[in-house]
Amino acid sequence: MVEKAVILAAGSASRMQRNIRQYVTDEMELSAIRKGEKMATRFRKMPFLDYQLLNLIEADIHEVNLVLSPDDTFFTDHYTKYGATLFPDLRISFSFQRVPDGTAHAVLASEEFSDEDRFLVLNGDNNYPVGSVRMLVESPQEHCAMVGFDTVGFNEEMEKRVGMFAIISTENGILKKIVEKPTNPEEYRTRDMLYTGENRRVRVSDRTLVSMNLWCFHHDIMDACRAVPRHEPRQKGKKGEYELTDAVKIMIGKKRQVIVYYACTDVLDLTRAKDIEIVERQMGENHRDRIAQLERRYSNLQ
Repeated sequence: MVEKAVILAAGSASRMQRNIRQYVTDEMELSAIRKGEKMATRFRKMPFLDYQLLNLIEADIHEVNLVLSPDDTFFTDHYTKYGATLFPDLRISFSFQRVPDGTAHAVLASEEFSDEDRFLVLNGDNNYPVGSVRMLVESPQEHCAMVGFDTVGFNEEMEKRVGMFAIISTENGILKKIVEKPTNPEEYRTRDMLYTGENRRVRVSDRTLVSMNLWCFHHDIMDACRAVPRHEPRQKGKKGEYELTDAVKIMIGKKRQVIVYYACTDVLDLTRAKDIEIVERQMGENHRDRIAQLERRYSNLQ
């Protein structure tokens, strides 16, 4: 069983900045988002990241390390002050990515926390269903693992973004290739027997599976992250970054097997300012139980 999780929360949130005042008016919240802390966006008065912490607890994660920007004050203050009361069943710690230089660089910042244990890695600006997290928690000890999300399970807005994600291909339930933001995602249709809940196998036929950056790693991912070359720039005039998908490719090249777990379910995504409206609606429609649980936990602060 995996008990630790690393949440990557140190990005610049550049795509979130445009039109943000149209959706957020609270100055403290705005200040955090301006510094890249978009997970500070409040839904029903509670930060987006709180909802993921609740999911991790339900999936039997006991320790979480938040990889933050050195400029962070929102989350260090919030969880130092309220974390033990809100989430008494979760030990929360912080690491800092000195420069926002990519996801591989961010994972390296958590090396002291992860130590020699297996651990999960996930994005702070996504909200992953409990079942998808639990599959990795219960994955075989000897392997790394990831969740491949079937785009059929996505909401309409997420389906439009498939071209933004890394497409995966598999062979005998093992990750074979990651193709980042392909122009032809339909060419990478999965036809394989993949793992699912309770380590059962399910046949997946003619489906597009994407990586939403939900992983389970051994400590050797750190060596792969150190070996990653700087990626080609994705935007003109900007430096490339050190990316976690490239570290995974290095591991695959060294014959480290990564089990792929199949999930056909939605993932909440907080990339752009307009996503606030979409996530707010999804929360109200599909996550009322999470809202109620957090409200009860917040009532203990009064």
